Amino acid sequence: MPHTLTPLRRLLAMIALLLCQLTATIDASIVNVALPALSHSLHAAPSDTVWVTTAFLLAVACAVPMTSALGDQIGQRTLFLAGAPLFTLASLACALAPTLTTLIAFRVVQGIGSAMVIAAVIPMFRFLYSPERIGSVMGINAMTVAIGTAAGPTLGGLILAGLDWPWLFLINVPIGIISVALGALFLPRTPAKRGNFDARGSILIALAIAAFLLGISQLVDLATIWVPGALLAVGAAFTTWFIRHERIATRPIIPPRLWNGVFSLAVLTAWTSFFAQGIAFVALPFLFQSEFGATPLQSALLFTPWPAIIILVAPISGRLADRIRPAVLALIGLMIYTLGLLMLALVGPNPQILPILIATAICGLGFGTFQSPNNRDMLSSAPLELSSSASAVLNTNRTIGQSAGSGAVSMAFALFGAEAASLAGQADAAAGVLWLAVFAALASVVLSALKVRERARRRV
Repeated sequence: MPHTLTPLRRLLAMIALLLCQLTATIDASIVNVALPALSHSLHAAPSDTVWVTTAFLLAVACAVPMTSALGDQIGQRTLFLAGAPLFTLASLACALAPTLTTLIAFRVVQGIGSAMVIAAVIPMFRFLYSPERIGSVMGINAMTVAIGTAAGPTLGGLILAGLDWPWLFLINVPIGIISVALGALFLPRTPAKRGNFDARGSILIALAIAAFLLGISQLVDLATIWVPGALLAVGAAFTTWFIRHERIATRPIIPPRLWNGVFSLAVLTAWTSFFAQGIAFVALPFLFQSEFGATPLQSALLFTPWPAIIILVAPISGRLADRIRPAVLALIGLMIYTLGLLMLALVGPNPQILPILIATAICGLGFGTFQSPNNRDMLSSAPLELSSSASAVLNTNRTIGQSAGSGAVSMAFALFGAEAASLAGQADAAAGVLWLAVFAALASVVLSALKVRERARRRV
């Protein structure tokens, strides 16, 4: 860590990283509310415009492992100062795109730039701050991601209330310019580890992630279940090939020695918690609107306490993780999170608004308490020289977990068949799959308890 950095330079470097990460996170969801307008403006079918969102998410998920390894090759500062301008220029190109095809193509480029930024952020944090401060920094980072996730749809709606859809992308340009300028001026130079780049591993993991996410997205109809089944099988095959390759690679993207007991348990705990969150984020709007008769706006307001509480709690939890055992703090958070999901699953017909708001707030309190300490556990258990690999696992894990949760909801609707076309059928499917979220959260509690025991065993 560069101890010679002044506090002001360290702060401005952090602002550069967080500004670009915030815009990249917002861009994952800001376009969703504009899909009908895009369909009309670009004369495209609604089913085709969905690829404006899907292409970006796929590009980010597939590129993060590769760009993380690239950061080790060229240095994290160089990676960020290449990714942030690429993201900014691609945003401008998206705003100027004349057709849906070109817009989707530029969204892929934008996703690659976003992946470069995301891959550089956490390793840069570990370079900028001492291990004693990393919990607080991870809390601020979790708050930034939560703000971006929560603000995307709302910000998109506000922009479209007075402006056309290109402005959804144009707002990234001035923020990107500021972020690049601050980064160029204040980010310290980071070491580069020249060597053989694991191109085969990069391709294999990208293909595995793409096949998995595409397979999950196709879980909508039992009549064509063979399509997602085949894609998931292909993803499993590429994953197996990737694991075998990494064991013999000279410079593996995700070195096998990274997977020690604490790191593996932290990853599994995070995956199950994000899986539960992915279910809830998709199922709850259906439940609120079909069972409780809420409007889309009312549904959003009922859901708001979850991300709002995460924004408030995550920085506090991060600071606490620097002072008390983070594994214990994460376990407490998951217990609270599971309680909130259980309360939502037990909500009956014609509920009062207050119990729903309390339940979603408890979910946010639990998840916000859990996330930063668990991330700190994950990163601190990885050697400093493997920060990029650990960051790649952390970011990819979140995407795959939430996508799997979304796929579970799609499968629930498919299992209900024709009944899911009615409001009552949608309500039954959404309420039923919420119990899967509860069981996933319980599994994360068990895994987190095992992590506490593993940490205690290592101290003996």
